[in-house]
Amino acid sequence: MNNSLKATLLCCSVSLLVTGCGGGGGGSSAVVKRSFTSFSAIPPNTIVDIEGQSVESSYVANSTSVTSITDLGTDSTAKATLTYDSNGNISKLSIATDNGTVSWDSSSDSFSYSAPTLEVLSANESNYGVAIVAEDMGWDYQTLGSWVTGMGDINSAGRIGSISVGSRTDGSAVPTTGSATFVGITSGVYIDSAGTAFFVAGNTSINADFSARSLNFTTFNNNTVNGNTGATGVNSDLNLSGTLTYAAGSNNFSGSVNGTGLTGSASGYFYGPSAEEAGGTFALTGSGVENYTGAFGSKQ
Repeated sequence: MNNSLKATLLCCSVSLLVTGCGGGGGGSSAVVKRSFTSFSAIPPNTIVDIEGQSVESSYVANSTSVTSITDLGTDSTAKATLTYDSNGNISKLSIATDNGTVSWDSSSDSFSYSAPTLEVLSANESNYGVAIVAEDMGWDYQTLGSWVTGMGDINSAGRIGSISVGSRTDGSAVPTTGSATFVGITSGVYIDSAGTAFFVAGNTSINADFSARSLNFTTFNNNTVNGNTGATGVNSDLNLSGTLTYAAGSNNFSGSVNGTGLTGSASGYFYGPSAEEAGGTFALTGSGVENYTGAFGSKQ
Protein backbone atom coordinates (compact mmCIF):
# COMPACT_ATOMS: atom_id res chain seq x y z
CA MET A 1 0.00 0.00 0.00
CA ASN A 2 1.38 3.38 -0.95
CA ASN A 3 2.31 6.64 0.76
CA SER A 4 -1.06 8.11 -0.19
CA LEU A 5 -2.81 5.44 1.87
CA LYS A 6 -0.41 6.04 4.76
CA ALA A 7 -1.17 9.76 4.74
CA THR A 8 -4.89 9.08 4.43
CA LEU A 9 -4.91 6.73 7.38
CA LEU A 10 -2.93 9.13 9.52
CA CYS A 11 -5.47 11.92 9.14
CA CYS A 12 -8.48 9.64 9.46
CA SER A 13 -10.13 9.82 12.91
CA VAL A 14 -11.60 6.36 12.89
CA SER A 15 -11.60 3.47 15.31
CA LEU A 16 -9.59 0.92 17.00
CA LEU A 17 -7.43 -1.04 19.39
CA VAL A 18 -6.15 0.24 22.68
CA THR A 19 -6.97 2.28 25.73
CA GLY A 20 -5.16 4.87 27.77
CA CYS A 21 -4.63 8.58 27.28
CA GLY A 22 -2.08 8.66 24.51
CA GLY A 23 1.50 7.63 23.98
CA GLY A 24 5.00 8.55 24.97
CA GLY A 25 6.47 10.24 27.98
CA GLY A 26 6.43 9.07 31.56
CA GLY A 27 8.95 8.21 34.23
CA SER A 28 11.18 5.22 34.66
CA SER A 29 9.53 3.41 37.60
CA ALA A 30 9.52 -0.36 37.46
CA VAL A 31 6.78 -1.81 35.28
CA VAL A 32 4.75 -4.68 36.78
CA LYS A 33 2.87 -7.31 34.77
CA ARG A 34 -0.72 -7.79 35.93
CA SER A 35 -3.75 -9.81 34.89
CA PHE A 36 -6.40 -7.89 32.99
CA THR A 37 -9.85 -7.55 34.55
CA SER A 38 -10.98 -4.09 33.42
CA PHE A 39 -9.45 -0.93 32.03
CA SER A 40 -10.47 1.11 35.08
CA ALA A 41 -8.39 -1.25 37.25
CA ILE A 42 -5.10 -0.72 35.36
CA PRO A 43 -2.63 1.44 37.34
CA PRO A 44 0.39 3.24 35.86
CA ASN A 45 3.62 1.27 35.27
CA THR A 46 1.74 -1.84 34.22
CA ILE A 47 1.92 -4.43 31.44
CA VAL A 48 -1.27 -6.36 30.64
CA ASP A 49 -1.97 -9.17 28.19
CA ILE A 50 -5.58 -9.08 26.98
CA GLU A 51 -6.98 -12.14 25.26
CA GLY A 52 -8.82 -11.58 22.04
CA GLN A 53 -9.96 -12.71 18.64
CA SER A 54 -8.49 -11.50 15.36
CA VAL A 55 -9.22 -11.71 11.64
CA GLU A 56 -6.48 -11.18 9.06
CA SER A 57 -5.86 -11.19 5.33
CA SER A 58 -2.59 -11.08 3.45
CA TYR A 59 -2.33 -8.75 0.47
CA VAL A 60 -0.12 -7.79 -2.45
CA ALA A 61 -0.44 -4.26 -3.86
CA ASN A 62 1.06 -1.97 -6.48
CA SER A 63 1.20 1.82 -6.19
CA THR A 64 -2.56 2.28 -6.56
CA SER A 65 -4.42 -0.93 -5.79
CA VAL A 66 -4.47 -4.32 -4.13
CA THR A 67 -3.80 -6.98 -6.74
CA SER A 68 -4.39 -10.07 -4.64
CA ILE A 69 -5.74 -10.84 -1.19
CA THR A 70 -5.94 -14.06 0.82
CA ASP A 71 -8.11 -14.74 3.85
CA LEU A 72 -5.94 -15.91 6.77
CA GLY A 73 -8.88 -16.84 8.95
CA THR A 74 -9.90 -16.15 12.54
CA ASP A 75 -7.63 -16.63 15.54
CA SER A 76 -9.57 -16.97 18.80
CA THR A 77 -6.33 -17.08 20.83
CA ALA A 78 -4.92 -13.74 19.66
CA LYS A 79 -3.82 -11.21 22.27
CA ALA A 80 -2.87 -7.58 22.73
CA THR A 81 -0.08 -6.61 25.12
CA LEU A 82 -0.22 -3.05 26.47
CA THR A 83 2.48 -1.28 28.47
CA TYR A 84 1.48 1.78 30.53
CA ASP A 85 4.07 4.30 31.70
CA SER A 86 4.14 6.21 34.99
CA ASN A 87 1.63 8.74 33.64
CA GLY A 88 -0.84 6.00 32.73
CA ASN A 89 -0.20 6.42 29.00
CA ILE A 90 0.30 3.60 26.52
CA SER A 91 4.04 3.50 25.78
CA LYS A 92 4.20 0.15 23.98
CA LEU A 93 1.70 -2.16 22.34
CA SER A 94 1.83 -5.38 20.40
CA ILE A 95 -0.68 -7.66 18.73
CA ALA A 96 0.11 -11.36 18.52
CA THR A 97 -1.85 -13.69 16.26
CA ASP A 98 -1.12 -17.08 14.75
CA ASN A 99 0.17 -15.18 11.69
CA GLY A 100 2.81 -13.21 13.58
CA THR A 101 3.31 -10.23 15.89
CA VAL A 102 3.23 -6.51 15.12
CA SER A 103 4.54 -4.06 17.73
CA TRP A 104 4.99 -0.34 18.35
CA ASP A 105 7.15 1.46 20.94
CA SER A 106 6.69 5.17 21.66
CA SER A 107 10.44 5.59 22.21
CA SER A 108 11.02 5.06 18.48
CA ASP A 109 7.62 4.98 16.74
CA SER A 110 4.92 7.62 16.32
CA PHE A 111 2.07 7.61 18.87
CA SER A 112 -0.67 10.19 18.29
CA TYR A 113 -3.71 10.48 20.56
CA SER A 114 -6.82 12.50 19.76
CA ALA A 115 -9.94 11.38 21.61
CA PRO A 116 -11.20 8.80 21.07
CA THR A 117 -8.39 7.40 18.92
CA LEU A 118 -4.76 6.45 19.28
CA GLU A 119 -2.80 6.16 16.03
CA VAL A 120 0.55 4.38 15.85
CA LEU A 121 3.04 4.29 12.99
CA SER A 122 6.38 2.47 12.93
CA ALA A 123 9.53 4.53 12.42
CA ASN A 124 10.00 3.11 8.90
CA GLU A 125 6.31 3.85 8.13
CA SER A 126 5.60 0.26 7.18
CA ASN A 127 3.23 -0.74 10.02
CA TYR A 128 0.22 1.37 10.93
CA GLY A 129 -2.48 0.88 13.56
CA VAL A 130 -5.40 2.87 14.89
CA ALA A 131 -7.17 2.37 18.21
CA ILE A 132 -10.26 3.24 20.18
CA VAL A 133 -9.67 4.57 23.68
CA ALA A 134 -12.03 2.40 25.74
CA GLU A 135 -12.77 5.05 28.37
CA ASP A 136 -13.80 7.54 25.70
CA MET A 137 -16.43 5.05 24.54
CA GLY A 138 -17.65 4.29 28.05
CA TRP A 139 -16.23 0.75 27.79
CA ASP A 140 -14.48 -0.93 30.70
CA TYR A 141 -14.10 -4.56 29.68
CA GLN A 142 -13.14 -4.53 25.97
CA THR A 143 -11.75 -2.59 23.08
CA LEU A 144 -10.75 -3.22 19.46
CA GLY A 145 -8.20 -2.35 16.83
CA SER A 146 -7.01 -2.64 13.25
CA TRP A 147 -3.64 -2.54 11.52
CA VAL A 148 -1.88 -2.74 8.17
CA THR A 149 1.68 -4.09 7.83
CA GLY A 150 4.17 -3.98 4.97
CA MET A 151 3.12 -0.65 3.49
CA GLY A 152 5.53 0.39 0.74
CA ASP A 153 6.08 3.24 -1.68
CA ILE A 154 5.43 1.40 -4.97
CA ASN A 155 4.91 -2.32 -4.51
CA SER A 156 4.06 -3.82 -1.15
CA ALA A 157 2.82 -6.92 0.61
CA GLY A 158 1.68 -7.50 4.15
CA ARG A 159 -1.26 -8.17 6.40
CA ILE A 160 -4.52 -6.39 7.12
CA GLY A 161 -6.00 -7.27 10.50
CA SER A 162 -8.55 -6.39 13.16
CA ILE A 163 -8.88 -7.57 16.74
CA SER A 164 -11.41 -7.53 19.57
CA VAL A 165 -9.93 -7.95 23.06
CA GLY A 166 -11.35 -7.98 26.55
CA SER A 167 -12.33 -9.75 29.73
CA ARG A 168 -14.69 -12.47 28.55
CA THR A 169 -17.85 -13.21 30.49
CA ASP A 170 -18.01 -16.66 32.07
CA GLY A 171 -20.51 -18.71 30.09
CA SER A 172 -22.47 -19.40 33.27
CA ALA A 173 -22.85 -15.64 33.86
CA VAL A 174 -24.48 -14.84 30.51
CA PRO A 175 -28.17 -14.03 31.17
CA THR A 176 -30.64 -16.75 30.23
CA THR A 177 -33.78 -14.62 30.17
CA GLY A 178 -34.76 -11.19 28.96
CA SER A 179 -33.34 -9.02 26.22
CA ALA A 180 -30.91 -6.14 25.75
CA THR A 181 -29.69 -3.76 23.08
CA PHE A 182 -25.96 -3.22 22.68
CA VAL A 183 -24.79 -0.16 20.72
CA GLY A 184 -21.30 0.77 19.62
CA ILE A 185 -18.93 1.05 16.69
CA THR A 186 -17.36 -0.96 13.93
CA SER A 187 -14.14 -0.38 12.04
CA GLY A 188 -12.10 -2.13 9.40
CA VAL A 189 -10.58 -2.12 5.94
CA TYR A 190 -12.56 -2.62 2.73
CA ILE A 191 -11.00 -3.54 -0.62
CA ASP A 192 -13.39 -3.02 -3.53
CA SER A 193 -13.52 -5.22 -6.65
CA ALA A 194 -11.06 -2.88 -8.42
CA GLY A 195 -8.54 -3.27 -5.60
CA THR A 196 -8.98 0.20 -4.08
CA ALA A 197 -8.50 0.25 -0.32
CA PHE A 198 -10.83 2.13 2.01
CA PHE A 199 -10.68 2.62 5.76
CA VAL A 200 -14.15 2.20 7.28
CA ALA A 201 -15.71 3.43 10.53
CA GLY A 202 -19.38 3.06 11.41
CA ASN A 203 -21.95 2.11 14.00
CA THR A 204 -23.15 -1.25 15.20
CA SER A 205 -26.26 -2.43 17.00
CA ILE A 206 -26.91 -5.82 18.56
CA ASN A 207 -30.39 -6.77 19.77
CA ALA A 208 -29.99 -9.72 22.11
CA ASP A 209 -32.69 -12.23 23.02
CA PHE A 210 -31.09 -14.11 25.89
CA SER A 211 -33.91 -16.63 26.12
CA ALA A 212 -33.44 -17.66 22.49
CA ARG A 213 -29.64 -17.19 22.65
CA SER A 214 -29.90 -15.08 19.51
CA LEU A 215 -28.34 -11.74 18.51
CA ASN A 216 -29.63 -9.55 15.69
CA PHE A 217 -26.40 -7.93 14.42
CA THR A 218 -26.34 -4.84 12.17
CA THR A 219 -23.84 -2.18 11.11
CA PHE A 220 -24.68 1.16 9.51
CA ASN A 221 -23.41 4.73 8.84
CA ASN A 222 -20.26 3.29 7.28
CA ASN A 223 -17.97 6.26 6.66
CA THR A 224 -15.15 5.53 4.22
CA VAL A 225 -11.85 7.14 3.24
CA ASN A 226 -10.41 6.31 -0.20
CA GLY A 227 -6.79 5.20 0.21
CA ASN A 228 -5.72 6.71 -3.12
CA THR A 229 -7.53 10.03 -3.19
CA GLY A 230 -8.46 10.72 0.43
CA ALA A 231 -12.07 11.23 -0.65
CA THR A 232 -14.62 10.53 2.08
CA GLY A 233 -18.10 9.10 1.74
CA VAL A 234 -20.71 6.77 3.17
CA ASN A 235 -21.04 3.30 1.65
CA SER A 236 -24.37 1.64 2.42
CA ASP A 237 -23.19 -1.52 0.61
CA LEU A 238 -21.11 -2.15 3.73
CA ASN A 239 -24.19 -2.21 5.96
CA LEU A 240 -23.98 -5.69 7.46
CA SER A 241 -26.75 -7.80 8.94
CA GLY A 242 -27.10 -11.28 10.30
CA THR A 243 -28.20 -13.46 13.17
CA LEU A 244 -25.55 -14.63 15.62
CA THR A 245 -26.27 -17.46 18.03
CA TYR A 246 -24.55 -19.21 20.92
CA ALA A 247 -24.91 -22.43 22.86
CA ALA A 248 -26.31 -22.68 26.37
CA GLY A 249 -23.63 -21.85 28.92
CA SER A 250 -21.36 -20.28 26.28
CA ASN A 251 -19.91 -16.77 26.02
CA ASN A 252 -19.05 -17.10 22.30
CA PHE A 253 -21.51 -16.19 19.52
CA SER A 254 -21.21 -16.57 15.74
CA GLY A 255 -23.20 -16.60 12.53
CA SER A 256 -23.43 -15.61 8.88
CA VAL A 257 -23.53 -11.92 7.93
CA ASN A 258 -24.10 -10.22 4.59
CA GLY A 259 -23.70 -6.85 2.91
CA THR A 260 -24.53 -5.83 -0.64
CA GLY A 261 -22.58 -8.30 -2.78
CA LEU A 262 -20.66 -9.46 0.30
CA THR A 263 -21.01 -12.72 2.22
CA GLY A 264 -19.17 -13.98 5.26
CA SER A 265 -19.41 -14.43 8.99
CA ALA A 266 -19.02 -12.66 12.32
CA SER A 267 -18.17 -14.01 15.73
CA GLY A 268 -17.34 -12.63 19.14
CA TYR A 269 -17.73 -12.72 22.88
CA PHE A 270 -19.65 -11.20 25.73
CA TYR A 271 -17.39 -9.12 27.96
CA GLY A 272 -17.63 -8.15 31.61
CA PRO A 273 -18.84 -9.98 34.74
CA SER A 274 -22.47 -10.06 33.54
CA ALA A 275 -22.27 -9.59 29.75
CA GLU A 276 -22.32 -5.81 30.04
CA GLU A 277 -20.48 -5.49 26.71
CA ALA A 278 -20.10 -7.46 23.48
CA GLY A 279 -17.56 -7.39 20.69
CA GLY A 280 -15.99 -9.43 17.94
CA THR A 281 -14.72 -9.57 14.38
CA PHE A 282 -16.09 -10.15 10.89
CA ALA A 283 -14.74 -11.19 7.49
CA LEU A 284 -16.58 -11.01 4.16
CA THR A 285 -15.68 -11.46 0.51
CA GLY A 286 -17.27 -10.42 -2.78
CA SER A 287 -16.26 -10.23 -6.43
CA GLY A 288 -12.59 -10.66 -7.34
CA VAL A 289 -10.33 -9.12 -4.68
CA GLU A 290 -13.31 -7.56 -2.87
CA ASN A 291 -12.77 -8.08 0.84
CA TYR A 292 -14.07 -6.49 4.05
CA THR A 293 -12.63 -7.33 7.47
CA GLY A 294 -13.06 -5.52 10.75
CA ALA A 295 -14.00 -5.52 14.39
CA PHE A 296 -16.95 -4.27 16.41
CA GLY A 297 -17.56 -3.31 20.02
CA SER A 298 -20.73 -2.43 21.89
CA LYS A 299 -22.24 -1.84 25.31
CA GLN A 300 -25.69 -2.20 26.84
